[in-house]
Amino acid sequence: MDLHVRSLADPLTYEASDSPPFSQQRAGDDPRPRKLSPSVAKGLSLSRKLSEGLRLFREYQENSRTGYDLDLIFADIDEYNELVERYAGRSLSNARTFEIGFGARPYRQVVMQSMGVQCYGVDAEVPVLRGHPVEFYAMLWRNGVERAAKTLIRHLAFDRSERSMLRSAMSRRGLVPKLDRSRLIITDVAKLQLAPASLDLVVSEDVFEHIGRATLTQLIPRIASWLRPDGLALIRPNIFTGITGGHLLEWSGASMRRAHFKRRSDPWEHLRRRRFRANTYLNEMTRAEYRNLFRSEFHIVEERVRRPDLGREYVSNEVQRDLTNWSDDELFSNQTLFVLRPR
Repeated sequence: MDLHVRSLADPLTYEASDSPPFSQQRAGDDPRPRKLSPSVAKGLSLSRKLSEGLRLFREYQENSRTGYDLDLIFADIDEYNELVERYAGRSLSNARTFEIGFGARPYRQVVMQSMGVQCYGVDAEVPVLRGHPVEFYAMLWRNGVERAAKTLIRHLAFDRSERSMLRSAMSRRGLVPKLDRSRLIITDVAKLQLAPASLDLVVSEDVFEHIGRATLTQLIPRIASWLRPDGLALIRPNIFTGITGGHLLEWSGASMRRAHFKRRSDPWEHLRRRRFRANTYLNEMTRAEYRNLFRSEFHIVEERVRRPDLGREYVSNEVQRDLTNWSDDELFSNQTLFVLRPR
């Protein structure tokens, strides 16, 4: 396959000219608008959405002031390489990789492709690669007004500085940003058709909690079928029962690193009083439920919690009383990486 690799500075469109060699469908946009964005919650009032939007803007401002945590992208990729070497006996550079949920800013794809990794991905949302009006029109048409508006504001206010930091971080590692847009599939993952035993590695970061339970039940057997017998799936959901699992901005991992951060809600608000709800879809799955889901098709080789004690300082007597039905295994799960091997 002739890959047309282009840098982030080059114009990119979403009319993919080719398909991944293992795909049974054309890469690129599904021609039908579906309003698929999981980044917008149903049932929230306009005033609550505006309030959450303002909080999100302030979060971006703070990240811009203190610096984006882009090192986490490289840490994730280093971890992929370590696990693939340990459990599959190959390096990441020799592993055909597929990412579920590359996001509106597919930086993980950029870094892996720039490292020479043969990686592809799928997402329900149109990514912003250049900030051209055609991209926002595509997002508006496909993912709805609210998603397009949020992405446009972030792009105008913050994307330039974030991308500059990414280029600098990559340059320090001897990498030149590259992205082949034909490797990015824009569709509902539930509709995705890939050839059996065509992948060495499937990865996903902070995505599975935004996928409905019925869809996950259908998706897990398909992921197992896409992998070779010695392949791996590395799935890291932000588990609902952790302190960050409710996806309230004031309890995000970044917010919790800031001293004296003012909050309107209580620790584990989403398990206790539930007065506030994040403006995103959540399937509210527990760590135990993820285990049961994965065990239907995979051996769970390992589980890794990114910050195992996150939130422990907030466990007062009152919090402890309210959360007696939940074990520490659930309450301090947060971002848990499941290392999975097909049965």
